[in-house]
Amino acid sequence: MKKKFALSATMAVFFLCASACGGGGVSPSSSENDSLSDSSSAADSSVSSSGEPAATYCDVYPVEYSEVADQPDMEAFYAETTQSNGASHDAPLDYGFVNGVWHRLRVNGTEVPVYSARCGYGIHSFAWVDVDTDGPLSLEVELELLSDDKESVVVLPEKAGVEAEIDGNVVTAEIADYGSYSFAFDQEADKALTLYVAPVSELTVPEGWDTVTLEPGEYTAEQTAFTQSDTVYLFKRGAYDVSAISLPSDSILYFERGTSLRVHEEGTGDYRAAIGFTGSTNVKMQGRVLVDFSACIGGDAKTKAAYSFTQADGLEIEGIVTVNSHNWTMCLNNSRNVDVSRCMFFSYRTYSDGVMFSDCKDSTATDCFVRTGDDAMEVKAFTDSNDPECYTDGILFENNCVWTDKGIAYGCIYEAKHDVQNVVFRNNSVGFAQASWSEHLGCCVMQMGSVRGTVWEDVHFENIEVYKTSCALLSVFNRANNATEGGQIRNIYFENITAKYAVQTNLPVYCLSVVIRLLNGATWQNSTIGALYLDDITYVGTEITEENWREYTNIALDDGARFSDVNIKINEN
Repeated sequence: MKKKFALSATMAVFFLCASACGGGGVSPSSSENDSLSDSSSAADSSVSSSGEPAATYCDVYPVEYSEVADQPDMEAFYAETTQSNGASHDAPLDYGFVNGVWHRLRVNGTEVPVYSARCGYGIHSFAWVDVDTDGPLSLEVELELLSDDKESVVVLPEKAGVEAEIDGNVVTAEIADYGSYSFAFDQEADKALTLYVAPVSELTVPEGWDTVTLEPGEYTAEQTAFTQSDTVYLFKRGAYDVSAISLPSDSILYFERGTSLRVHEEGTGDYRAAIGFTGSTNVKMQGRVLVDFSACIGGDAKTKAAYSFTQADGLEIEGIVTVNSHNWTMCLNNSRNVDVSRCMFFSYRTYSDGVMFSDCKDSTATDCFVRTGDDAMEVKAFTDSNDPECYTDGILFENNCVWTDKGIAYGCIYEAKHDVQNVVFRNNSVGFAQASWSEHLGCCVMQMGSVRGTVWEDVHFENIEVYKTSCALLSVFNRANNATEGGQIRNIYFENITAKYAVQTNLPVYCLSVVIRLLNGATWQNSTIGALYLDDITYVGTEITEENWREYTNIALDDGARFSDVNIKINEN
């Protein structure tokens, strides 16, 4: 395809405009802006001619991608990723998402395209709408089931308070807030659909900045190695084939609604991130784009990074949908002041962790939906640096929803080269936690692995709802691999956490699992677990108390390891 670039200067101000019901999002295209102006003028008055308050309008703008494959046989679509033993494989594929065939979706009477992507266990369907309103958000959702009827439906997270009704093959619901809403049927993950609802916003360009406009087509890494600061790099709606996009300081990477990127590798040993940089400041990555990594090899053979941002300061990422990541997906390394919001991640591949902060400070991940082939949302500490300022401090995960097929939902996980402190997981939810292959798995997890005398402390898990789990609700795991390794986990707070259903599989499922492993001469002095605080924990209808907590707890210690019951504090805060 022919590549087209345009350079222009503008004299406007970039901002995320809040609609009347709040929030920021992504602007409609120019044609959509015209229609938005027309509809806005029709409902502009707060009082009707009769003197009554005017009705609130909610204009719906669906995200629709171009050049999407059709695959009516979903069993064949899923089988392309499955080995004979039932495990997923990591080989490259032509595409990772298709037009959905199980659902027909309408929001406020507007037809909304539905797409489907492979996950670790089955297929997950998804859709996205931007909404503009002059008042409270009010959406009527009608979901028609095209494959088979279901007996029951639940909208997750349940704490969102959306009550759905099912009549034959038609589901109806009303939505009154932004966020992700997952429709699950008959208490199973099969044939679920997640609808993301986001506010519309408008994009203009900061005064004095230039705009580089890209048209759909194929681009080499050299063509998308952007270097000019004070610039908006605008991808017009359509399909792109790219290898690596890099960004300078003081830049905006913006995708029009319905843009899609197919990521490929440029030869053997292409380690460059699909989108990323090292050392840039004040960068925004925004829009409504779907990024498909299916063409990249995954697993232990992977070379290419997905999203990788190192030593960033002032980075905003919003509105990105990611399919079939072949690697750790959204990676923030040794960075400050990062905000990841309103993103969706779907994958089945080995090591396809969702959002990961390693040795970062003062950063957030909010309002995301994650269903990947590994851990969902996590803190790590694996940066190769001896800088005393390289450690984790002040990380917040809030209002996120995750489903896990193979890994952990939320936590500080494994790699532990530096200290971790002041991490908060708050107001999050877990739909289906289906991983059950190891004792270290769980929904809210502290898992310390490869370490060098580090301390992980003051980590809070607060107000977390779990719908159905096949692994521990709470898990604290510390492993030292040899005599020179070992670290401390202490002052971990679990508060107001519930699990509605638990499913026993090949491993027993507990409310709390505490495990210490000492390998190859490691000693307990190096690998310890300190105080764990459990307050207002409800496990499958049972409130955990000082009297009953031992019935719902697994404590597994290697020979020589030490842990005392007194380190577990029940309802003391």
